[in-house]
Amino acid sequence: MNNDTIKFIKDLSLRFFLGGSAVAGCYLLLLIIPWKSVAGIFAAFPAVMIAAVIMSGCFEGNDHAAQTAFGATAGMLGCTVCVITAERTMHYLQNWPLALIFSLIAWFISSAFFITLMNRYLSNE
Repeated sequence: MNNDTIKFIKDLSLRFFLGGSAVAGCYLLLLIIPWKSVAGIFAAFPAVMIAAVIMSGCFEGNDHAAQTAFGATAGMLGCTVCVITAERTMHYLQNWPLALIFSLIAWFISSAFFITLMNRYLSNE
C-alpha cells in the first residue's frame, strides 16, 4: 500500500472511531438520563467536525483546517434549522420518518444559504 492509501485509511478510522463513539455515547446517555431533552444535547456533539478539522490540519495544514471549520459553521447553523424543523414537524405531523426527511431537506437548504451568506460577509470585509 502506498502512503496516500495509508493516510486515507487512518483518516476514515479516526472519523469512524470519533463519530461512532459519540453516537454510542449519546445513545447510552439517552438510556441513563431521565430527562430526554437534556440527554439530547449530547446528540449535537461535534465529533465529525472535530475529526474533519484534525485530519485536515494534519494532512493539509492550517488553511485547509480553517476552511473545514468555516464550512462546519454553516453546517452547524443548518443543524439548528434541521432540529427546529424536526421538532415542529414531528409535533404537527405526528410522523417522525416524514419529519426527518423534511428536516434533512431543511438542513441542506439552510446550510447552503448560510455558507453563501458567510462568504458574502467575508468578501465585503
